Amino acid sequence: MKLHTVPLWNVKGSILLFLLLVSSPVTAQVIPDKTLPVNSLVTNQENTSRIEGGTEAGGNLFHSFKEFSVPTGGTAYFNNTANIQNIISRVTGSSISDIDGLIKANSTANLFLINQNGILFGQNARLDIGGSFFASTANAVNFADGSKFSTKNSQTEPLLIVSAPLGLQVGRDSGAILVKGTGQGLIAPSLRNSPTIRNTNVTSLRVQPGRNIALVGGNVTLEGATLTAEGGRIEISSVDSGVVNLDSDSQSSTLSQSVQNFKDISLSQQTLVDATGNSGGSVVLKGKVVSLNEGSTILIQNQGLQPSGKIDINAIEAIKLSGSSSNGRFVSVLRTESLGSGNGGDIDISTKQLVIDEGASINSRTYGAAGGGLVTVNASKSIQLLGFSTLNPFYTSGIITSTSGSSGKAGDITLSTGNLLAQDGGIITSLSNGVGAGGDVIVNATDFVELSNSQELINSGINYVASYFSSGTVNTGNAGNLTINTPSLVVGDMARVSTSTRGFGSAGIVTINASHVKVKGSVESSAVRASTDTQKLFGAPPVPSGSPGEVNINTVSLLITDGGQASVTNEGTSSDAGTLTINARSITLNNKSSITATTASGEGGNIDINSQNLQLRNSTISATAEGNSNGGNIDINTLLLTGSENSSIKANAVEGNGGNININTQILIFSPNSFITASSQLGVDGTVNINFTNQDPTRGVMTVPKIVQQPPKMASVCVAQSGTGRELLTVAKNSPPPNFDEQLYSQPFVQRNSISVESTEPPTKSQSSKIKETTKIVEAQGWVINSKGNVELVATTPNQAAHNSFLAANSCSSVGSVAEVFPSLEIK
Repeated sequence: MKLHTVPLWNVKGSILLFLLLVSSPVTAQVIPDKTLPVNSLVTNQENTSRIEGGTEAGGNLFHSFKEFSVPTGGTAYFNNTANIQNIISRVTGSSISDIDGLIKANSTANLFLINQNGILFGQNARLDIGGSFFASTANAVNFADGSKFSTKNSQTEPLLIVSAPLGLQVGRDSGAILVKGTGQGLIAPSLRNSPTIRNTNVTSLRVQPGRNIALVGGNVTLEGATLTAEGGRIEISSVDSGVVNLDSDSQSSTLSQSVQNFKDISLSQQTLVDATGNSGGSVVLKGKVVSLNEGSTILIQNQGLQPSGKIDINAIEAIKLSGSSSNGRFVSVLRTESLGSGNGGDIDISTKQLVIDEGASINSRTYGAAGGGLVTVNASKSIQLLGFSTLNPFYTSGIITSTSGSSGKAGDITLSTGNLLAQDGGIITSLSNGVGAGGDVIVNATDFVELSNSQELINSGINYVASYFSSGTVNTGNAGNLTINTPSLVVGDMARVSTSTRGFGSAGIVTINASHVKVKGSVESSAVRASTDTQKLFGAPPVPSGSPGEVNINTVSLLITDGGQASVTNEGTSSDAGTLTINARSITLNNKSSITATTASGEGGNIDINSQNLQLRNSTISATAEGNSNGGNIDINTLLLTGSENSSIKANAVEGNGGNININTQILIFSPNSFITASSQLGVDGTVNINFTNQDPTRGVMTVPKIVQQPPKMASVCVAQSGTGRELLTVAKNSPPPNFDEQLYSQPFVQRNSISVESTEPPTKSQSSKIKETTKIVEAQGWVINSKGNVELVATTPNQAAHNSFLAANSCSSVGSVAEVFPSLEIK
């Protein structure tokens, strides 16, 4: 049946009734009242209460009890006739229903148990009914003609209700529902990547295949419980007040989205909510806060041919998944699986906050030819993926879809939120372990995305999995694509955003669209060698043959710092070495950071950078090759390019050919200890082309000729405070460069590329011009565009915001207007 909730009034529920429910002693008995035209009749024989009589109207059979409880080992047997469709029983007294035995009914009748005081199902509670089971702390059952079967206002007039129940009316004083169990609903698999194994012998609230279980009322708590509806639907709704509509024809979402007031749902102590079946069923939860703790599981395992239902959780405030079982064998998880040719179930999450910590996860996996389920999360405020299991650090908190040695495609992951934090082992990944492709991963965050690992954890010596977002493959299937859309992305120390292949399939494409990107970890696409364990477990080859894929970063500001890197890597045999493209207004590489394309065979990877301001400080841009591979290509288009403190741009090779470096810029400033090179130790050197844009065409294009063993040195724009004069030096063709063996700090100078500047006319020494400065020299703080469109280096910027300084702190002095030296350098 479909349940729709309609609000009646807006009040907050109290947990007092729940506390009374779990603490008050109960005398187990079934006692009818005398409120029906034909009253219920209870006959006790040994441990069985035989329930007959009641008032019949159409296909509905009504029972009314003063008390209704079943003791341990006892049975409450509804002896109905075969024509009854719905057995609707109410409790009009003031006691909760304590069920620790068997509830039984004939034929295929659905059974409703309504007690507004509360319902407790003990560890021995069981069901033996042919239809669906509804347990509710509602105070009335509503019908289409407007009549009610109420627990408060008992009716004595004849019942003329012949239609099916329309809804359950839940009041603000409705009690809680508690289901207890042994926590033994699952059996730990011998292999971590094997399908989930259910314990079919455990005592549970179980209905027949294709039937439903619904728990509707105030706070709903499951402690070690097992709820089973094979191929059916399990619905849990914790409503503060409202009407839960029933629809026996619909298989869609069970709860109306118009309800505002809810209470909480809690699953703990290895609770299992299981809708596994030949056609996978559905699980629907709706409450204020929904939590799974201590290794609890919501599972749909599709074992058949038809597409599965889905796990649908709607929490007004928060969804929290946390922790593992006491023995460390189970973590709290929302999980769908496909074992046959029917697609796995989707997982849909709607809430303000989603928190997954201590190794819990959301997981979709396919083991067959069918596709895995999609994972969709809409968390309007935040998603937090925090840490790992304290009992097993390799159980990380995350959202995961995967294939396992199968031809089915892994499900896609789509996350939409305000901010997303993955910390100390938080992960989001889609992985192909077989022939089927991995899923796409899409992250949309309106505020920020941050991946981080605390310094305390990094320094702790604990062997753990650092935070990462990824798509990958270790076998034949291709990896999916990974896309992040957000105003701000931070990839912290040891953290990783990546797509990869360790097998025959290709890696995907990493695309980052963000206003600001900061990387201390890595953003990468790679084809890398699998470990021995990975080769044994997933059948990965010793050397990958798949393409390493691409990395695309589109941002206003990119900062790669403290050893961070953006890279494409090919350790395999693929001729496609990968491409790294960065489009950014400002790019800064700082403190041993890098943008790299590395290859071990074939052609080198390509780096394409488009920017206005590209700064390197003790950092590298490289497209290098190992062995007999050729160096890659580096294309840089930027207004300003600076390198200082041992920075380099290189496309080197060992036995293969050096790569090609093409730089289009208006200003190029490198310090003496920084260089640009495209060399080969044993092969043919590559080329370095530096094109100064928007210059007088008679000045020609600056090129760097063939580089041999010693790379060219790039002189600094300005140097230390020595000498009495300040001079700028432009070096023309055939004009000898300064002697790099001598002290360079006697005169500041700008050197185009330390080699030559080609001209349309034969150069003379007069072309090497010196310009004396008459103004006081102060340290440059940035650069601006003046009213004529020229670039100027400035000490201060009183009327307009300066661009980021491209000079290392305390390393140089102001050189005044760049246009004085290069009058043709204009920005159109």
